[in-house]
Amino acid sequence: MTAPQPRFRQIEEELRQRIVDNELGPGAKLPSESALMAEFAVSRITVRQSLAGLHASGLIEKVNGKGSFVTRPAETSNLGPITGFYEATRSRGRLAYGKLASVRKIKAPAFAVQALGLNTGDTVLCATTLRMADNAPAAIFMIIGDEALIRALVKEDLETNDVMSILESRLGYRLTAVDTESSAIPAAGDVARRLGVADGTPLLRVRATPIDIRGNAVCTSELLFRGDRYSHKARVTR
Repeated sequence: MTAPQPRFRQIEEELRQRIVDNELGPGAKLPSESALMAEFAVSRITVRQSLAGLHASGLIEKVNGKGSFVTRPAETSNLGPITGFYEATRSRGRLAYGKLASVRKIKAPAFAVQALGLNTGDTVLCATTLRMADNAPAAIFMIIGDEALIRALVKEDLETNDVMSILESRLGYRLTAVDTESSAIPAAGDVARRLGVADGTPLLRVRATPIDIRGNAVCTSELLFRGDRYSHKARVTR
């Protein structure tokens, strides 16, 4: 039998949940220590232990004389250039933008079922964007997930903004990791036509799933890159 969590940890998790769910959004002031003591019927030391845990996680900051405030996620994603096509391409001095091709409900593909913990046959919303580098097609990007989230991403403009940056800086998600898988596949049919390549041309396929601070998959995506118009470079250090 699992031992119950200490009371301060329970309160920390409750406040963490409110932050993750944007009930307490970026920049919001947390209730005072006295208000939290009354709400949870605990001592001041218990409240302070809870707040210390949130501070150590980077979720709140304390401003002397004013109280504790929810921190703001990073303005730009630091989870890797593969997940930030626009930012990575622009950093090389190249023009980068997208063209929204479609927003439609589809039967969740197998990789999305696995990444998002869905059931086979479940329906998801998929937004597809043709990504351009120096006015030439470079990649096809498909973002898949819950309808409300995908529509929010589209509203925030997938034609100029990277998904990770939208999730963090505009929608308030707290991301800790991105699971990625890369492989080579042959271009075919509509994909080949949109990218302007012959059937059978090798493409770099990258599937990416951002993970939030609760360890949950937020959405999942698939990018199909033309190898002659995009390359991924990285330095690995220790």
